[in-house]
Amino acid sequence: MHMTKMTKTRLGVMLVAGLWLAVSVSMPARADGLDRFKKVIEPQIPAGAFTYKGAKALSDDGFVLEDAVFTPPPTEADKDKKPEPINIKTVTVEHFDFDSAEKQQPPLFAKVKFDGVTSGGQAAGFDLKQMAGIDNISADFGFDYRLDPDKRTFTLKRLELNLNGLAKLQTSFVVDGLSPDAATKPDDAMKTASLKSADLIYDDHSLLAKAIPIAAAMQGMDPKAMIAFAIAFLDGARADQGKEAQQAIDSLVAFIEDYQKPKGPLKITLNPPGAVSNADLSNAKTADDVVKLLGVQVSYAGTRASKPGETAAAPAATDVPAKDEDEDKPTTLDKKKD
Repeated sequence: MHMTKMTKTRLGVMLVAGLWLAVSVSMPARADGLDRFKKVIEPQIPAGAFTYKGAKALSDDGFVLEDAVFTPPPTEADKDKKPEPINIKTVTVEHFDFDSAEKQQPPLFAKVKFDGVTSGGQAAGFDLKQMAGIDNISADFGFDYRLDPDKRTFTLKRLELNLNGLAKLQTSFVVDGLSPDAATKPDDAMKTASLKSADLIYDDHSLLAKAIPIAAAMQGMDPKAMIAFAIAFLDGARADQGKEAQQAIDSLVAFIEDYQKPKGPLKITLNPPGAVSNADLSNAKTADDVVKLLGVQVSYAGTRASKPGETAAAPAATDVPAKDEDEDKPTTLDKKKD
């Protein structure tokens, strides 16, 4: 008997489908990022400490959580107080080292973003009510890092804190000489680690204008006196230093002088000419030492208005007041005693 062409086609399709089904059944299903989170991370979280309303997988090692609430355990100092819950609108985990976490080891890599972080008068751990008189604000926080265990290099690609409408802080750095157990053995890590490069960008919109008057009042000073004190301190470090150190300090002074309305972000870049250890930093005594050791560059669009050394620091609130001329004169009671 001869099979028709259509019959052969049907048999071929059935054969392929059967092979695919057999392979699919024999191979274990690979868990996605959300499944791995529920299996590896959730069991390690204390009961009731972390909840969320929605969730979805992004990839094999990524997931998204929506409307999450984290209730931190009370500290020893505040054990009698009810912890303030931290609300997080969205938690986005693009990549995470579940293999290390499953072994109860620090993850070698993670790329995570927290959007819409609020906690009463706090945002991302900052007490904005006390700091700047702000009742409510939403903050975003994210980080992206990787530790190469073979090269012993830790790369923080991005660490960003955005206090929406107030300020934004962004930093990154590369450190050599770190092993995977650096997180559990910080003392050993400090002995072997060396800074390779780093940068920091602070973009202020209105935070300093709100925070400095409050901080000054808490110190018993007015804002002008507090700014003068900071500038006098920087100028003290500037005296008798080289051109590069003086330029870096002048940029810092210009930014401080413009705290009410900065002319742009403040950028600090570190490009050390060689490996820099914690011991090297401890031995740096002057601004010149620090600038040369770390390859410091500070940039800001504004220029300082004051001349170096002309700003005198205002007396602190705790200074003893001048003695009154009448203080030593006997009172009526004293005269009666005499």
